[in-house]
Amino acid sequence: MLRNPVSVRKLIAGTLVVSLGCGVPPGPGVEENEPAALSAQELSAAERAQASDRAYQWLKAQQDLTNGFALNGLVDSFDDWWNATERKQIVYTYDQAVAAIAFMNKGDRARAEKVLNKLVAIQDPDGSWINSYWWNGYGEEIRKHVGPVAWVVMAYMTHEKLYGGTTYQASAKKALDWMLTFKKPNGAIAGGRTTWDIQGVWTDEVWSSTEHNQDIYNIYRYYAGKFSDRSTAYNDAANGAKQFLDNVMWNNTTKRFYGGWKNNTGLLDQNVPLDVNPWGVLALGLSGTRDYKASLASVDNARGVGTLADPKYVHSLPYENTTITAYDFDWQYDCAAAQDQNGNYNGDRCADIWFEGSAFMSVAHYMNGNTAKADSIIDEIIKKQGTSGTLLGGIPYSLKGTSNNYWRMAQENCVSSTGWLIIAIHRFNPFTGALVNGGGTTNPGDTQAPTAPTNLSAPSKTSTSVTLSWNASTDNVGVSGYDVYRGSTLAGSTSATTFTVSGLAASTAYSFSVKARDAAGNTSSASNTVSVTTSASTGGGGHTTPDYTANVTKTSSTQAQISFKPTTNALYVDVHYTLNGGGQQNFRMTNSGGTWTQNVSGLSTGSRLEYWFTYEKSGPQYDSVHYTYTH
Repeated sequence: MLRNPVSVRKLIAGTLVVSLGCGVPPGPGVEENEPAALSAQELSAAERAQASDRAYQWLKAQQDLTNGFALNGLVDSFDDWWNATERKQIVYTYDQAVAAIAFMNKGDRARAEKVLNKLVAIQDPDGSWINSYWWNGYGEEIRKHVGPVAWVVMAYMTHEKLYGGTTYQASAKKALDWMLTFKKPNGAIAGGRTTWDIQGVWTDEVWSSTEHNQDIYNIYRYYAGKFSDRSTAYNDAANGAKQFLDNVMWNNTTKRFYGGWKNNTGLLDQNVPLDVNPWGVLALGLSGTRDYKASLASVDNARGVGTLADPKYVHSLPYENTTITAYDFDWQYDCAAAQDQNGNYNGDRCADIWFEGSAFMSVAHYMNGNTAKADSIIDEIIKKQGTSGTLLGGIPYSLKGTSNNYWRMAQENCVSSTGWLIIAIHRFNPFTGALVNGGGTTNPGDTQAPTAPTNLSAPSKTSTSVTLSWNASTDNVGVSGYDVYRGSTLAGSTSATTFTVSGLAASTAYSFSVKARDAAGNTSSASNTVSVTTSASTGGGGHTTPDYTANVTKTSSTQAQISFKPTTNALYVDVHYTLNGGGQQNFRMTNSGGTWTQNVSGLSTGSRLEYWFTYEKSGPQYDSVHYTYTH
């Protein structure tokens, strides 16, 4: 959650202090956020799912803004503008990790990999990333903080757990090794490097924050099991971070975490930013050396006068014709003048709603078994979801954009709040790269993998699909789902013991296997492998859904035509395809009488075309599933 588009404040004890620019006018065609339509009752699961879909559409639009620029594939962090015609072109490294994890929650592997692949491409030789970049590639915030780097590795871990493979392991190892260079005698990993203390000269940050030591704990534990030559070093880093959190950062009187530690003075930051408490639960579990879940009650009960002794995180603030009740970033509610470490006026500290942090609390409460509380927080956030214009689906960083002891919180829609809404609705824990098992049973300390599925078989098949069945796995806590692989490629996931793999080519041999996983992200070894040859094609080959009918027609020995006929007239349809596993091609299709077409050349007998569509439907943009055609 660290960000800094405009100016910097220094340090309060052990915690980084930054400033957010806000209040810029919206760009052309942008409408102000309006409250989502809410009934007097709590939202239904379907309504929350719809909010997740809207948030997903906004994230896709923000990613598409970078098309054609040097940082193509990354996601513009804010829907904000320098003036009425000029958009700010800033992408924050932390936001890219959040966006990639949100895309994976929505099942959009392609967009997640666009983010992750670009991050690999721009990783510095030392293994780090700077905190933020302009679209044109110029570094906007020339600091390298451990927190954002750890979050990129967290996204890599999530990808590996969901899809298998080792695509991002080399980049992860470089990042993990870079972070190790900041290890301190008290076990903490310090903050990273900056050019801001001495202008233009790289120096080490002097602080170790609670939040980024929570960030690193599980990724070091996970990759200790992936790199045998780093196993000892990475386990030591994880254990050191936990000792620092348990023995230095935990306040056993108030049952909550401190903000951080300043290494050059040995001063403890007494301040308690909200995020260190739900993140502590997500990273360390509900309990262990300390009763981490008690920090949630500490936050929820903090409705006092706004001092460290009597903090106030929970606010009910008016918005349009309703009230939003959720959480602020910091504990102060006196609207007193804020000062930097030199005593200079630095804005006012007032009540606000921090939507990103409120989503953290929702996931942590769900993990603690309080589903009603988790849902009520989500429902409050959705009240501020954009409903029109470029703001459709987006969630702003904060409600009022007030200053606090750390930075000025922006009011613009942003990736962090919008991505975390998706993560909260999907009950996902980025710290472990796995779904949360509600009911208070999930604990990152669970390291025992489920048993492998057995007796995998294929009881039925067609020319384009294979139905698989297997015997259930067992686990010491509980099996949360199964991942089905076609060869080494993830074909899909399910919580059942049957699955149909579709989009296959006719008369083609495939091999399948299944792995089980638990809520802590532990994955079993593979089941037995079953080989299946799909049935011969019966002709036709059309694919019909409620939204469209798609087809490929052979027009000559070397050409075919892809067609797409939407049920509702579309403003545009794009087709994406690969030929025989080659590079991806992307085209805006041609519309003729409501049917969109694209010709493909260079085919020969047996050529295999994998194709899919991006299409507009009544405003939002959607992606189809992938289909195959054999010439």
